[in-house]
Amino acid sequence: MKKIYLDKRFWRDSHDNWVSFESDPKLKVTKGNIYGRCVPCIANLYQQLQEGKEEIELKEAFHCWKVVTVLKDKEECLEVLREYEEQFLGNQYVKGKFGSSQPSKESKVLMFHTENEEEKDRLFEELQTCVKKVDQDAKVFCQKACANLYYELLGDWKDWKEVTRIKNPDIRTVLLERIKKLLYWEKGG
Repeated sequence: MKKIYLDKRFWRDSHDNWVSFESDPKLKVTKGNIYGRCVPCIANLYQQLQEGKEEIELKEAFHCWKVVTVLKDKEECLEVLREYEEQFLGNQYVKGKFGSSQPSKESKVLMFHTENEEEKDRLFEELQTCVKKVDQDAKVFCQKACANLYYELLGDWKDWKEVTRIKNPDIRTVLLERIKKLLYWEKGG
């Protein structure tokens, strides 16, 4: 039976906002995805915006899912991960992260990442069961990964197609700057 491992930064007195978790103790898939999937995907969006495209070819982003819940604090996140490990993990492989982009916020987001829609549906059901044991009021929801980058540009992810027409072209310049900072393509990022 597998275990869920936390990024070693969790065990240090770290000010990092997010902690990754995975079924592999070295977080190989998570680390590989950062430069093998996430950065190229975001760079693809950047290039299309720079080229002035009226439609965005989503590529990886269209097949990338997050199964998410918002909990009171990191202890609840750890409790849900323990529940998940005990009830559902078995020999499945999982990966994700928990934390917040706003360190001052007490509440924390717990999200599982997947590139498979069937796995997304399964994780949704399983996570609901675990979350209810920890916080009856917490909700579980799904979204396309990086919806926070694409939302203002393309609208609700539920309406996306593999090639989606830009709904708000006025956001192009702001989004290009946001991506440059996100990918550390400018000084001070």
